[in-house]
Amino acid sequence: MKKIDYIYKNFDVIAFSKNLKKIKKSECSELSDFLTSIVLMSTRDISQIKKEINYHQFTKSKLDSEITERWGNYYTLFSKNCVNFLKKFGNNYSEKDIVKYFFEQKNLLNMDFSNSYEEWKNLFGIHVNTGEFFRKFKKHFKIIYYGHLSYMAEDRHRDSPYEDIFCLHVPQNKKFYLFFYGYEEDGNDSSGVAKIYNKKPTKDQIEKDIKTSNIFRYADLAEKYNWRKIIQSSGIIKFDKEYNRIYSDGFKFEHKEEPCFSNESDYFNFHNSKGELAIARSMAILNPEKYFKKHFKDWKQVADTLGASKGGYHATKRKAKIETNKFFKFVMSEKLNYRNNIKFIEEIIYSYDDLEGFLKYVPLKIQESKELKEEIRILRMFRSNNKKFIIEVFNKNEDKLENLAKNYMPTTIFDDPKLMFELIKLDPNFSADIGEKLKKNKLFMSKVNKHLDNL
Repeated sequence: MKKIDYIYKNFDVIAFSKNLKKIKKSECSELSDFLTSIVLMSTRDISQIKKEINYHQFTKSKLDSEITERWGNYYTLFSKNCVNFLKKFGNNYSEKDIVKYFFEQKNLLNMDFSNSYEEWKNLFGIHVNTGEFFRKFKKHFKIIYYGHLSYMAEDRHRDSPYEDIFCLHVPQNKKFYLFFYGYEEDGNDSSGVAKIYNKKPTKDQIEKDIKTSNIFRYADLAEKYNWRKIIQSSGIIKFDKEYNRIYSDGFKFEHKEEPCFSNESDYFNFHNSKGELAIARSMAILNPEKYFKKHFKDWKQVADTLGASKGGYHATKRKAKIETNKFFKFVMSEKLNYRNNIKFIEEIIYSYDDLEGFLKYVPLKIQESKELKEEIRILRMFRSNNKKFIIEVFNKNEDKLENLAKNYMPTTIFDDPKLMFELIKLDPNFSADIGEKLKKNKLFMSKVNKHLDNL
């Protein structure tokens, strides 16, 4: 089924009305998809929800910054509800349970179609912003006004910017919404809602509100340069089917039904072969006894997962104690032979603050090999509690500090005010490497800024 056809078929009027209730006043978006996003958010796609439930069900994903980083705030909310749903139902849930919990109780209908293919989204946006979409739902909506706002500047009618505007009656909410879509020749379009009426407005009232509103993106320019506002009402904002040809790829774009799974092994096998390899990898890390050999094909893959980072940046280092790292302990156990692979150890040893915890899993003969002995000595040197000694090392190796910071220094140095300030004195560029915790130290940051200003 084409994506556009799917949206028309699965659009939920009640959910849309609920989402509109969240809008309390006029609002202008710097993007062109204000109303389009609300329509897409109000479209049911149970396969997307099943997919996200499966993700939390079988990867045991935690609600932390990783989720927000992966998806954003909307998805953090969605993820929380997936976790809560699984707490309530466990693995014994039905499609009816999903519909009742997500659709009816939480008004969460999909994992956001707005991330879909851009050309399809552009075409669908025209369906929405011309009112064509709502004209297909005459039982539920009525557009009571169509208008066009443009500007005259020095007796010349400007081609851009201009606004297409319509007033949508939503009986479910007993409200009338004055939506607009602003066009600008450089593509810097905008959209939003100019006014919300509790009672049916007259044509004169709507046009008066359009004329006096400052919500439109270019209202300030119109006032500054004394542009005259021209409002033209019309019977309709026509949707030209020629757009289907212009955006032909978007018009043909197919809706994808996401696969869903009832057991963990099938879920892993799918993602390990043709799904998202990152998901299979997270499952192999979580349960290495079951999935390690199925997923990892060579030692370099394992090294990358354990943070192979020589030549990289200290931000990739693992701060936690080795004893808390279940996957590390599995890989470095005597069941496997990675602990005896010098190249493997060389790749990952720079990635951990807890050097001594790391070395407990490395045989003594490997530690004393010519490849590693000196490296371990340098790594230990920067983990000393003697700050005076570390500062002496800084001063004696000023020309090598960048390499030492990338490979040998633990993250604790970049959160230590004394050591960090010494580094910045030697090389101001280290100010970009100040640890997140130390950045919150106002006294320290003031001292650094003062030092940088005096250079």
